[in-house]
Amino acid sequence: MPKLFEITFPGECKTLPEGFWSAVDVWIKKPHVVNKRLCGTTETESTDVGEEALLFLLDDPELLHEALSFITNEVPPAQGHEGESPWSSTVRTVIPKVNSYGTNLHKEVVLKDFGRQLVSFLPFEEDSEGRVSLKRGNVYQFQLLHQDGEGWALELHALAPDEWFSDGVVYPKLPWLSADLLPKLVRWATECKTSEFKSTLSLLPVEKYSVMYQQLKEKYKAMVKIWPEVTDPEKFVYEDVAIATYLLVLWAEERAEKGLTSRQSFVDLGCGNGLLVHILAGEGHPGRGIDVRRRKIWDMYGPQTLLEVSASGADTLLPYSGLGQKKHWLVTPPGLRPSLHNKLL
Repeated sequence: MPKLFEITFPGECKTLPEGFWSAVDVWIKKPHVVNKRLCGTTETESTDVGEEALLFLLDDPELLHEALSFITNEVPPAQGHEGESPWSSTVRTVIPKVNSYGTNLHKEVVLKDFGRQLVSFLPFEEDSEGRVSLKRGNVYQFQLLHQDGEGWALELHALAPDEWFSDGVVYPKLPWLSADLLPKLVRWATECKTSEFKSTLSLLPVEKYSVMYQQLKEKYKAMVKIWPEVTDPEKFVYEDVAIATYLLVLWAEERAEKGLTSRQSFVDLGCGNGLLVHILAGEGHPGRGIDVRRRKIWDMYGPQTLLEVSASGADTLLPYSGLGQKKHWLVTPPGLRPSLHNKLL
């Protein structure tokens, strides 16, 4: 089995092997934290499987034998008790920020072998009619190894590295896996911090977020060329597009869940350039933005984007806070939240 790269863990690392599986889960569930060209993933429920679960993908006997030899390190996997399946398996669908693949879906069978501290990824494409094709050249795995007196190490293996295909998006370059992803897995495994909070994107249907993000990015990309502020246009435009996408999908889900017909209203306190207000208002949500000073770009939005200057901080919000009136969603920069919270209590 071709070993492409190996990284050793710091001495006296006490988070392993549990930290390894925590790190693997970050890569499986949230690959967009390291691959910024991805929007996220969806994942099926984990089930215990044997080799029969791979037959839909490996229908050629020679390919099945080759893949199984790679996945198992050419040693039959320990099954513990008779009748049990050797792997915990999920199928994840990788969702790019920009879809240039038509109707084809990019998926991976993920096989966890807890006995060997080994996780394998079998990428495949699925067309609109449900036909699947394995990306044999892109099959890879990570394995955690411990040697007496030498500590822990993390290895990257590939089934056919000479046939590796990369498009820089759903199929990253092989050197990126070894030089970027592998060190991050080691760091995550060493830290092994499990948050009690869910990822914000996990609260939304990722497919809907991806589609809407692409639509809004296309709709508002012209703002980059006419940006009159001294700030970086690409950073601020696409950042606000991403925030607007999140809110619009979240609000649509809330309306569907609660049977609401009216669109949610909002107040953006500390609205800055006002682009978020402009996008949300343009998508049909009534609201306004408040900031301590006016920006040049405000004049470009038109009367439908309500922006106002106020230096009185949270006091300005009180007429819109929903105290005895209709409640609004409050959008604020992180730095304003503690003082605003105290002001409204």
